[in-house]
Amino acid sequence: MKKVAGIALLSCGLLLAGCGNEPAKETATKQEDTKNEVVKQKDTGTAEQEETAINEDAEGTADGLTAKERKEGFEYDPSFGAAKYYGFGYNDEVGIDGTKGPLKPVKMGPMSMTIKNVAITDIIPNDETREAFGGNDRVRAVSISVEVENTSDEDVTFYPNKTIAVTDTGEQVEANDELTGDVGGDFLGKVKREGDIVFLLKDPKADIKSVKFIFDGPADKDMYEISGEKRLTFDILDVEAAKKKDAGK
Repeated sequence: MKKVAGIALLSCGLLLAGCGNEPAKETATKQEDTKNEVVKQKDTGTAEQEETAINEDAEGTADGLTAKERKEGFEYDPSFGAAKYYGFGYNDEVGIDGTKGPLKPVKMGPMSMTIKNVAITDIIPNDETREAFGGNDRVRAVSISVEVENTSDEDVTFYPNKTIAVTDTGEQVEANDELTGDVGGDFLGKVKREGDIVFLLKDPKADIKSVKFIFDGPADKDMYEISGEKRLTFDILDVEAAKKKDAGK
């Protein structure tokens, strides 16, 4: 479907995985409800509740999140830390345009690649997962959920997991090997693979409006290039703007 999709961290593999549009909206609603509840408690709660909120601001809660981080919309998960949505990517060429029509596979020789969603998420890793996120206390990550298929009987080598991302804020980053799924390599005949390609940006507060992805073309069994590279640019909308676009507003 041509709907924006969110991402959630999978505890089993620490991968950023794509999910449907409705879960993304539901999560965004939950985040807003949580934020409203915190504000409500501070405004109308008892003296004890107000003191607790102040302590949370100063020391953090039992799960490691401060009241400020909760207000920002972060949701806690004991398997990795916490995360919130920053924005979602749209590109008419691949069929992610907010409508209900089918997605449009990208053709690169015999390879067919369907991009199911592009999402940007802010992450606060816990002590156990911080190393996987470059040792950073806070990370802004870009995720592409893809399904890749070799439509021929011939062996083809294709590495979408080696894609490069370029943001409009001036960053150029390669996919993170540790967090990216097994979506590239040798496709021996009519083989399908699907998973997520993950990029960790250097600036956790970059105000990103677009991201360009550069995919190298596939090669045959003799390593001769079959098709040239493919460049796709996605416009990034924040959560509220994405919800309006999907609603046709």
